[in-house]
Amino acid sequence: MIIAPIAPQTLTTETIPLRREYLQQASLFGEKTYPLPKVLPGSYAVIMDADEWENNFKRGRVIRFDYSTGLHTILIDSIVVSDFYGREIVKAH
Repeated sequence: MIIAPIAPQTLTTETIPLRREYLQQASLFGEKTYPLPKVLPGSYAVIMDADEWENNFKRGRVIRFDYSTGLHTILIDSIVVSDFYGREIVKAH
């Protein structure tokens, strides 16, 4: 029996930045996927493009995220609680 030398495998690894809009949370049932929160609960967000214009440019703390609808519940600094989609808000710095 002839034994051939085994060449070591060469693997290339790379670290790449992930973009949040490409990440989704998988569902346990079926083919449905859910979006990840744009701003994590407990963090502050600024409302940029709300359907109700009077809420634009207000700052608040995200108190809840609903994975089934993608709504962020935000406690606006003026003591108002409202729901917003990820496209309507940005993370406050």
